[in-house]
Amino acid sequence: MLEQVKQQQNAYEGIYAPEQKSEFDFHITTDPLTRYLRDRRLLKALAVLEQSNTNIREWSVLLTCGGVGGEGLFFKKNGFNNVTVSDISENSLKICNEFDPSISTIMLNGESLDVPDASYDLVVVQDGLHHLPRPVTGFTEMLRVAKKAVIVIEPYDSLIGNLMGTEWEEQGSAINYVYRWDKNSFTQAVKSYLLKNYKQIRVLRFWDHGLMVSKLAGKLPKSMQLSAAKIIYGLFAPFNWVGNMFVGILMK
Repeated sequence: MLEQVKQQQNAYEGIYAPEQKSEFDFHITTDPLTRYLRDRRLLKALAVLEQSNTNIREWSVLLTCGGVGGEGLFFKKNGFNNVTVSDISENSLKICNEFDPSISTIMLNGESLDVPDASYDLVVVQDGLHHLPRPVTGFTEMLRVAKKAVIVIEPYDSLIGNLMGTEWEEQGSAINYVYRWDKNSFTQAVKSYLLKNYKQIRVLRFWDHGLMVSKLAGKLPKSMQLSAAKIIYGLFAPFNWVGNMFVGILMK
């Protein structure tokens, strides 16, 4: 295992220590504003899959770099029964099991998923690949393990994103570079690995500033917060072509 991976593992065991569990309660909240901000990127990706697949909720799903299972909880909430969360941190998976015991968990290194080819119908990552020392290796592992589709949600490689976003993330002794994707890099990685053995590549680009929108909408009465958040993102919509968020969907 690469030294960077070991450092990441040690750092995240501390972040996901049992006494830190309450820090991740936003994954299980029923607050409408938080749920909207938490789920909108995944909902956009699922909407693309549903355009050409009517039975996706029967698919098996693997979440890679899944942390305490926020994405796993999302898929369960949205009608997927066969959901597995993977992460390199044992502590994070314990918290996931406490949040929802019906979610399967498996300890995996995102750069080397120790499962057979085409093990899961859908493989998903949200804000996880950029923590890996070799993000593209992690992505090609997703391509290998997925039988039907892959969803990648990460920062978009753009001028504004690079100026406004974080370049380096540090957790104690662990440090990672925030690798950003764009349509070209995603497409080339897919074609290099799968050659012509795929059906469709879709890339969405839009603005996503959950913290900022939460602060702005949160100043209003509870009954108005969700509507306000949708209005704010509606105002950003005409400028999605220069947005900071990348959602890549690959269908095999």
